[in-house]
Formats: sequence, C-alpha cells, structure tokens
Amino acid sequence: MNNLSLDMGGSTDAAGGLLKWLWGRKPEVRNPNVREELSRDDRFMMRHGAMVEDICEFLARAGLDPIPDHYELAWLYLAGASSTQRHMIEAHMLEHGGIAPVHATGLLDVMRNAISERELAQMVEKAKSDINEAQLTADRSGQEVANFGVALGISADSLADPDAAREAVIKLQNLTKNMMERAAKAEAELKERSKAMSQLKSRLVQSQKQALSDALTGLPNRRAFDLQLDEAIENAHETKQPLSVAFCDIDHFKRVNDTHGHAVGDRVIKHVAQVLKSCAGAKAHVARHGGEEYALLFENMNASFACDLLNSARARLDAKRLVAKDTNSTIGEVTISCGVATLQIGETGASMLTRADQALYEAKNTGRNRICIAP
Repeated sequence: MNNLSLDMGGSTDAAGGLLKWLWGRKPEVRNPNVREELSRDDRFMMRHGAMVEDICEFLARAGLDPIPDHYELAWLYLAGASSTQRHMIEAHMLEHGGIAPVHATGLLDVMRNAISERELAQMVEKAKSDINEAQLTADRSGQEVANFGVALGISADSLADPDAAREAVIKLQNLTKNMMERAAKAEAELKERSKAMSQLKSRLVQSQKQALSDALTGLPNRRAFDLQLDEAIENAHETKQPLSVAFCDIDHFKRVNDTHGHAVGDRVIKHVAQVLKSCAGAKAHVARHGGEEYALLFENMNASFACDLLNSARARLDAKRLVAKDTNSTIGEVTISCGVATLQIGETGASMLTRADQALYEAKNTGRNRICIAP
C-alpha cells in the first residue's frame, strides 16, 4: 500500500468564544451627563452588534459549531444571499431540523459559487448602458458627417470670385479640422466602450464559470451536472444510445471530520475528486454533487461499463493509506460506495437519479466500499 500525506492547514478553535462573549456581556449603566470614551468592544458592538447577534442566532438555530466556514455560511445567508439561496437554506433546515457540518460544506460551496441576482442585474444594466452610449456616439458621428456635407456646399460661381474663393478655402480648412477632431473624439469613445464591453464579457464568462464550478475541488458543481444531464437525456432518447448515472459517496466521512478536523476532510474530498476525474478521463462527466457526494454521467455507456470504470477508481483509492502531514496521524483507507442506474425507455432524469440514489443507499447498507446497480 502507498502512503499519501495530506497537508493539513492550521485549525481554528473558536470554542464558542464569540457566543460567550456576546451573550455573556452585561449592559453597563452609563451616566448620560458624563462623556465617556467608548472601548473598542463597545464601538464594535455599536456598529456590528445586530449582525453578530443574527449570526449567532443562525448558528444556534442550525445547530452548527462556531467555526470560520459556519460563520461565513451565516453571513452569506444573512447578507449576501439571493431569495432563492435563502429559501434553499430554510428548506434544508426545515427538512433536517438543522444543518449537519457535512451539509454545511455543500451549502457553503453553493453560496460561494452562485452569482447573486444583484450582481447579474448590475452587469446587465452596465451592458445596456454601454450599448446605448455606443449607439449614441455612432448616431452623433453620422449626423456630424451629414452636417459636414451640407456645410461644404460651395457653389462653383462663388469660386470665380478670388475673395470668395479665399473665404471658401478657409471655411473648408476649419470645417475639415473640426470634423477630424470630432471623428478622433468619437473613435476614442467607441474604443473605450469596446474595451468596457470586452471587460464585461470577460466578467460574465468568469461569473458563469464560477457559477458552474465547485470551489473546493474544481469539478463541475450540481448545477452544471443538472444542465449536462438534461442535455444528455434528450440526446439519449433521440439516438437510442445508453446513458448511465452514478452517485458515489465517501464512506465514514463524518468520522474523518470528527477525528482529524474539517481541513483534513476537505483534502480527502479533493483527493477522491482527483481520483474519480483521473479514472473517468473523457469517458464520463464527474461533478461534486454536494458534501462528500459525487455524481457521474456516462454517455453511450450502460451500467456494466460504468461499474468497470468506478471499480478502477475504488481500486486506486484502496491502494492508498492517507496520512495527515502536519500531525502525522493516520487517516487510513478512504473508500467509496456507489449506486448506478441506466436510463430506461421514456424515463425522466429525476426517476433515473432516484434509482441511482436508492442503489447507493443499498451499497451503504450492505457493507460499503461497493457498487450496486439499480434494477
């Protein structure tokens, strides 16, 4: 067996410090007639007290420990989330009675990756503004060219008079100079607008990429997988070619987190993602579906061939014994359980995913570190 060291970043022991400090503070009785210099804590609470209280209340309601990632999830929920994202969090807490740490990781990834409705609206409005400004510049330039043509209307008779001809030449020089200055100004404005539009396009491309990528592993996220799945199902029904999906889940992942901490847990998630991606190659689409769960899409492949690929990933994981580098503590063998389903005639994507999920549940309940195929 090969040993693989996982670099473990420094852990932060919040130990409820903020909660105790916030809820343990007692209001001081101040004399309104005496001007007092506020302490740093008092100034902080005056500015941010309401948000701190809301964050603590959210953590208590969700049943989450006060660690950095959970603080970030709370802050995004309270201050940075769209209505859709807040509804997702509320629905999860209602269904599960809170948020488990492993689920908090997946929810945080979704929140981090999703471009906010506000940001998208701002970029759209900026694009509209730049397009309108560019159109106005082009219209103005066209009108100026037309005016220039009218201004050049000099009769042949006027050129017969030497004095009139001299005035006409001076007029022509002034008009040409003025037109060249305006043309240069319009060109500069259009270049600036073009540059702004190019930058906006890059931002939109980057935002789309972030919205469809998992921040921790770099894999496509659940949203990207769903889009790919919809397209693949439509194509499979049209071409009559096989299509399979698989859910893979890291076995006993909670034990890894509880024993070694979330930093090591994150590195285990990345390690499994790399193994799945390497084994899949160009034959399958691999995505992080949330938490310690991955989803794979096998186009033109039935369940049997999908299992062969997944078994190669299981074998590679079995060959490694993981060690937390900083503490030199043994993590041991990391294994995965998988459930596979192949699209049936006329079946919907939701139905196929449900069967794959049920097959994963069977793999978990019959000993783990195995693959089960849905009937």
